[in-house]
Amino acid sequence: MADHKIIDKKVGLIGATVLIIGNVIGVSAFVLPGELAGDAGPGIIFALLLALIPLTFGIIMSLQLGSAIPVAGGTYVYASRLVGPFWGFLLPWITIPGVWAGMLFIALGFAEYAGFVADNIAFIPEIPELGLIYGLLIPFIVLNVLGIKMVAIIQFLMVAVIILGMLAFIVPGAFIIDTGNYSEMFPYGGGEVIVAVVSLYFPLRGFRLVVELGEEMKDPAKNIPRVLGLSAAISITLLVGLIVVLIGTTSHVALGNMDAAFAQVSLDNFPAPITALILSAAAMGALTSINMTYTAYSRLLMRAARDDIIPSPIARIHDRYDSPHVAVLVLGIPPLLVAPFSPGVVTLSVALSLTILFGLAVSGIALWNLPKVFPQRYEYSLYKLPSWLLKFTAIGAVVSAAFLWILTTTQLPLMTGVITAWMFVGYIFYRVRVAYFNKRGIDLESQMSQLHESEQT
Repeated sequence: MADHKIIDKKVGLIGATVLIIGNVIGVSAFVLPGELAGDAGPGIIFALLLALIPLTFGIIMSLQLGSAIPVAGGTYVYASRLVGPFWGFLLPWITIPGVWAGMLFIALGFAEYAGFVADNIAFIPEIPELGLIYGLLIPFIVLNVLGIKMVAIIQFLMVAVIILGMLAFIVPGAFIIDTGNYSEMFPYGGGEVIVAVVSLYFPLRGFRLVVELGEEMKDPAKNIPRVLGLSAAISITLLVGLIVVLIGTTSHVALGNMDAAFAQVSLDNFPAPITALILSAAAMGALTSINMTYTAYSRLLMRAARDDIIPSPIARIHDRYDSPHVAVLVLGIPPLLVAPFSPGVVTLSVALSLTILFGLAVSGIALWNLPKVFPQRYEYSLYKLPSWLLKFTAIGAVVSAAFLWILTTTQLPLMTGVITAWMFVGYIFYRVRVAYFNKRGIDLESQMSQLHESEQT
């Protein structure tokens, strides 16, 4: 195993909380509800509540695992050390194309709102969608190369705009709700609601990314649970309010025919300054989502590369900016190449959500094994779950993730088939990689089963 530089720059409680809020309340919060409401009807509210079930298990898991083993690329470390080396490898393997899909989803959502602005404000020219995608993704690749401190400063400013914009929609909108819009919850049956559950889990997955930042967080054992609590309280309250008000003010049939639904509903009901603020919040949502996705998932790849299960150059840390710049580029460049051929936003969100649900199930098994594999770390965790709650959470995470996977397969069999085939290709790559190192006298699987020296304190 090669020696790898550790990231020294740290972010505190407020900075980390802002990073997570900006990832959860991203552009998906402004793009998905309108389109999903058109497909599923008011049942999207029920879908959001169902999506909170695996989310709750994920947050509790992150609290315990992040407190016991606060490291960079936490989900990879938990899977490889607590479940098995192959399962650790499989997480970055399926995460990479999932993140590429997520990047395109966010960029397309941003382009949708930018198109709304161009259509409704005469002096603003319409910019080609591809140009908007490149103009959105490239600056945040550069920003993440510049390091966590710069990322957190920019994120703080953008999250402030997002929260103001959401409140500008929720507060006045609550006074014009027509309860009749909730009368027929499932006008098209349950199939579309299932897709909505998985799609809505896409933004909610942002909470679990806090465990990828352990190496860069001040006092991570204490701050990871605090960040989870603060970000969840703020984000979930705003998301539920946003969707309930959207459905209550406009029929689901009308929403299904709208682009940039929140902006259009605001334009129809509120003064222009409020609409401008909502548009600004949607734009900032795209920026914060991309910002944090690059930040968190690049740490996952960096940590896997330190074990050599993926090429070790991906673990390099920039000498000047203290960032995993190679991992950022691995995540950032391919979406730019495939952007001209990207599918719709719901398809992209489901693809990323399925990969994250898979990670949730693996993390559930990791949580179950924590007291047995690392009994001391479990026993002396700052936030220690009782044994019964730990086991209940682990089972709940695995069962809820598997349930959503199965339901999605009934609605989108091709999607789950593609992801399953990609896992099979990953297994072949893994066996070849392990055999390659074995011939050189390096036991890669043993290396992937032990914490590094810097992670043992």
